[in-house]
Amino acid sequence: MRCDVWWAHPAAGTPALFELLDEVERGRYAGYRREADKLRFLTGRALIRGVVSRELGIAPGEVVLDSSCFECGKPHGKPQVVGSTLEVSISHSGEWVVLAMTDGASVGVDVEEVRDAEVDGLAGICFSPPELTTFKSIPEEERRGAFFTYWARKEAVLKATGKGMWVVMSKLTLAAHDEPPRVTASETTEVDITAVRMADLDRGPGYRACIAVFSDSAPKVDEHEAGELITSLG
Repeated sequence: MRCDVWWAHPAAGTPALFELLDEVERGRYAGYRREADKLRFLTGRALIRGVVSRELGIAPGEVVLDSSCFECGKPHGKPQVVGSTLEVSISHSGEWVVLAMTDGASVGVDVEEVRDAEVDGLAGICFSPPELTTFKSIPEEERRGAFFTYWARKEAVLKATGKGMWVVMSKLTLAAHDEPPRVTASETTEVDITAVRMADLDRGPGYRACIAVFSDSAPKVDEHEAGELITSLG
């Protein structure tokens, strides 16, 4: 089973890229206060349309996305490609925007910039008891990087469920940060540990990234740089 991963830097907000947004997405774009957040959102939506259009053989402007939340119906849920079996997941942090795409298998992707954060306090909220025990044994100077490894892995799994943070992070237990990514225990029916396939992605020491796919076989991950694709869109 193929999983394509596309990487892009936030692009300039050109009229051509903005034209690709639908009315709802333009409202979301306008709602961001920081310019950097606007450009990451814009780049992400352009990236989805550019990649999907090539896969389906249609124009980027013909790609229809539905991001309705499964719970409340508001447009902040996982993007769905209307009228297609393609599954997509998008994430952005710092200087990277990443898209993962499969055909028919639920997928989640997350990228996290390793940044200043009160990681001990956050771990107490988001980690399961076994994870906390492991985390507290990590030397203090290594904890920040370890925390974001856990976080990116957990976010990828939660995104693959289609419900995101509605699934409580602490209900999942993952392998240690320095082991290959996998879910070792789940206290939520949203995640069947026998069906989760994971792979870390590498964007250098300042970032942590991971994909999760719900499948009976490990995905073949193909990574692509999307700079030329974004440029061709506008």
